[in-house]
Amino acid sequence: LPPHSADWQSAPDGVDVLLGRDLIQSHYPNFDKDVATALHIRRAGDISGQQLGQYMLETMRPLGAQFQQAKALDIAKTDRFAVDVLADGARQTIKADIIVNAAGPFAAHVAAMHGEALPIVNVLQQKIAFADRSRAVDRKMPFAIDLDGQTLAWSDDEREALAAAPEFSRLLAPMPGSIHCRPDGGDHGEWIKLGWAFNAEQTTEPVREPELNPYFPEVVLRAASRLQPKLAHYLGALPRDRVHYGGYYPMTRENWPLIGAAKTPGVFLAAALSGYGTMGACATGDLCARAIVGAPAPAFARSLSLARYDDKALMAELAASGSRGLL
Repeated sequence: LPPHSADWQSAPDGVDVLLGRDLIQSHYPNFDKDVATALHIRRAGDISGQQLGQYMLETMRPLGAQFQQAKALDIAKTDRFAVDVLADGARQTIKADIIVNAAGPFAAHVAAMHGEALPIVNVLQQKIAFADRSRAVDRKMPFAIDLDGQTLAWSDDEREALAAAPEFSRLLAPMPGSIHCRPDGGDHGEWIKLGWAFNAEQTTEPVREPELNPYFPEVVLRAASRLQPKLAHYLGALPRDRVHYGGYYPMTRENWPLIGAAKTPGVFLAAALSGYGTMGACATGDLCARAIVGAPAPAFARSLSLARYDDKALMAELAASGSRGLL
């Protein structure tokens, strides 16, 4: 069914499997004509992380929650936790009975403050956004992810230049899939976003302002134009008002989150949510809260916690599969 409304609750549940080039072209004529299989998630959409966070803050404040922004410096444990923080240029200590480590890419750093190591690495993910004034992407197109690996199309001169530079020669080799594209700003908007974590095997130490690859916009555009050929119109001609930004995917080796009790008594985790942080945030908070107060939790909660590493059968199964989802 075509998306008649932005109301996701009125959409049918489930997944459509589209097989055959003609069928896919009839629904998504902007896709490359060679696309032979597509999976359509019916109740997908997009969420504003900022608005979700603001809604939660407004809900929590009447219940007594307070918001304080500071930089954690150290954590000591005696009868209670003593958290040294830097706030407004002054160092102070906050006493706490319980700590929830939801520090995103810095979760391992926070854990190290109280003497614990977490099996988390960080992968830098970059994106670009720009005004699609040529209407290369249909405004009603869903968030589309090209799962096929590919070899980027370069001219002979470009290939020669890339081959001569060791830091760029990898762009000549077969590349992973998962290039994604989506309209931004609703049906009447103009901007689109492109992203690609092609450096999924290259981990890095997190910093507040990560150094971005200046060639990324051209590379991701070239990759995205394979699924949506009209994007090639922007090769070498990206709008000047484009935005190039990036952040980290904090993840475990198997790319499953860490939710629930840490090894240190009194510390709980809501971490390693990789590229599905906003999507999994509310469920993560629910599982973490259940672990804190000792409330009943679903059976799968153990598999999403640090306790899974004690399950040798599960970890052997994950290692044997050799797969990890990456948005």
